[in-house]
Amino acid sequence: MKRFIVLAVATTLVTAAPAVAQTWSSNAPVIGPVNKPEGLLIHPYPASANHCPQGLQPVTMGGVICCGEPTTSETYYNRAGGSSHGKSMSCPAGQKGCS
Repeated sequence: MKRFIVLAVATTLVTAAPAVAQTWSSNAPVIGPVNKPEGLLIHPYPASANHCPQGLQPVTMGGVICCGEPTTSETYYNRAGGSSHGKSMSCPAGQKGCS
């Protein structure tokens, strides 16, 4: 009789576990749609392959590559004004305080 009770309790716990798990997971907060910040340029990223989910493409936001929808047609690396990486130094060697 004792084995029957132990088996009955074990069976009850096993069958009740999915219901308890569903109750706990349904308590997660509901997150609404995410607003896109205004004035943030999202540049397309020229990639050879698109590994983003359907409807998205590789983009750069502030120099970080991720998936999204671009808000401009110019790439981050070829935008007007260029970058400071290609400039030559205007200071002689050993000179302090040059820019």
